[in-house]
Amino acid sequence: MLIMLGAVGLTRPVLAATPDFTISANPSRVTIPLGYWAETMLTLTSLNGFEGTIQLDAPVGSSTGLAGAGFSTGMTLGPNGSVSTDLELTPGEIPGNYSLNVTATIGSVSHYLMIPITVSPVSGPDFTTRLWGSYATLQGWNIMIREQEQFVSLGGFTGQVGITATVTPNVPDAPSFSFQPSTVDLSTNTAASYTTTVSTARTTPVGSYIVTITASSGTMSHDYRAIMMVGDYRPQGEQPGPANTTTTSNGQPSTSSATNILSPFSNASSALSTLQSFWWVQIIIGLSVATLVAYRRRLPLKEQ
Repeated sequence: MLIMLGAVGLTRPVLAATPDFTISANPSRVTIPLGYWAETMLTLTSLNGFEGTIQLDAPVGSSTGLAGAGFSTGMTLGPNGSVSTDLELTPGEIPGNYSLNVTATIGSVSHYLMIPITVSPVSGPDFTTRLWGSYATLQGWNIMIREQEQFVSLGGFTGQVGITATVTPNVPDAPSFSFQPSTVDLSTNTAASYTTTVSTARTTPVGSYIVTITASSGTMSHDYRAIMMVGDYRPQGEQPGPANTTTTSNGQPSTSSATNILSPFSNASSALSTLQSFWWVQIIIGLSVATLVAYRRRLPLKEQ
């Protein structure tokens, strides 16, 4: 009898990676001073070539501790890219610990994100500000946002607040931000306005960025985030000016825009499909100011 011995090779089947996406928030936990506001940046990231139009849902009400939640609509997630929107939150009237459930749906795929929310009375001297949900400009332009952004004194805060900005992704000729004044003087329970200038070069890559504004006073420091969208160059005579594209889930005035984040600029064309024509921006400006007025101050404040 002949017996043959040998090695048997076993091959594991190769499983195809399933297209999908993830959703995250930065910061992942939000504390809101009672009577004011707060924000977090939502980011959706494509996995394995997943793509499609995004639908977001963030229901508010007494169970969430929120009176309003604002975010951009009409966003498209490109293959292996990412897209972000600033989620702006307005609290209800009752302090406490809550949860906001955000649902992101692309096609038949849905993912859920639970964001812990704390609504608390102002317990000591502090300050806050609120940015526009997003800014829009073109290559080679300087735009100025006047009187629409301000710092607010909380709990009797008095002092100076310094303002700086960082932009991501950090690429050559990325948009730059400057402030006038760069240090704001706040008196007790007042508001002080500042002017933001956004500058781009003709070589600034087209696409969307995240700007983080850092406000500091002594040992206190707060970060605030917004989207910065840059479109193809046009002559200054067609300058659109800044546009806020925040929409709300509780019936406030709204506009919409796509805000794909450069990763690394592969989605620039789809990211700015709504920015290829700026004829609609004058309408956006009017609606945006109305939205900001509705959200910016829930308590009477005196401008400094």
